Amino acid sequence: MKRIILGWTLAAVLMLLCGAPAAQAQPPQYRPLGNAEMAPEVWSAWVETFNALSGKQKAEVVRRHVNLCLETLSLADNQRALIKSLTAKFVTEQMYSETDPAKRAAAKKEMQPEMLAARPILGDEVYQTVFSKKPPIAVLEAVKNDPAFR
Repeated sequence: MKRIILGWTLAAVLMLLCGAPAAQAQPPQYRPLGNAEMAPEVWSAWVETFNALSGKQKAEVVRRHVNLCLETLSLADNQRALIKSLTAKFVTEQMYSETDPAKRAAAKKEMQPEMLAARPILGDEVYQTVFSKKPPIAVLEAVKNDPAFR
């Protein structure tokens, strides 16, 4: 009887030991933040860093943010395809380089029907995470320091 208990105990310990590295090896979850979730000094630094980027860099920040969301969120195939389609259509260097307020407003007006149609398909949480929340400032810094986007 002692051998059986000892065997089960050893088996349980081995399972725990073998399972621990797998749990530790998992990458941290990507967690973008809403404006209200950022401390004022973080928000100020984020805005300052983002505004200092070129249109090409801003578009790349958004693309990286979307790709990180696609990697970490549990999405249906139609949701994933919709996010990729909207990103390809609207996240462009031209869109983020435009400084004329009238042209920016026209571009936003053009986007609005498709974005409104996407919300019920994606659900509020996914929609907010992908299209409203901001990537961590580390994503902005990575693009800013990437030689391919200087």
